[in-house]
Amino acid sequence: MVGDDVATLRSLAEVRNRLARERSSVAFDTDLRSQVAALISGGGLVEGNKETREVNVLIKTDVQGSAEALKNALEAMISEDEICKVKVKVLQTGIGDVTISDMAIAAVSDAWVIAFNVAANTQAMEEARTRNIEIGYYSVVYEVLEEMEGRMQEVLSPTPDGEYVGKAEVKMLFDIGKVGKVAGCACVDGELIKTGNVRVLRGAKIIFEGKIKTLKHLK
Repeated sequence: MVGDDVATLRSLAEVRNRLARERSSVAFDTDLRSQVAALISGGGLVEGNKETREVNVLIKTDVQGSAEALKNALEAMISEDEICKVKVKVLQTGIGDVTISDMAIAAVSDAWVIAFNVAANTQAMEEARTRNIEIGYYSVVYEVLEEMEGRMQEVLSPTPDGEYVGKAEVKMLFDIGKVGKVAGCACVDGELIKTGNVRVLRGAKIIFEGKIKTLKHLK
């Protein structure tokens, strides 16, 4: 196109460049979604009589050996009950800091990003904040596995519907004959309600879920 107005030509060029970038971004996002969909296909299948659910994970580490060790350890983890089984699906591993490309994958796959002995660059942190993507920073393998155990338990048995009212810490167990075991607890947040539902955890493992049978306040 030929024209005498330099400002107009510059404006048209900027518009064309912007449209080209937008088309490229849409194409990239569409292609990425297709690739991730292929990676995570198979979730929610039934093995035997149990539904299989998956926790999607993306791993970034400082060295290849750590990436392989974490991948193998996480994929070996299984949580299950009578009707459901939860596994870990590692979508991708990589070496170096978490980048905006990692955020794109995590966003379309609802994946948890593990940063092991690495950080996230500025763009990635901003993208994580904007898209509400969680990045976990670790330097000890055990801490990653412990956190994953809790996440798998939550997928296996999601937090019951209802309003959170309080939290208590079990200080001592008392064996009261025919009554059974009674937990001596200290309320550390909110309040405890006699008719409320309760979830009892040992570490990250759920050991009981149901209603409070009796509740007494003692010194």
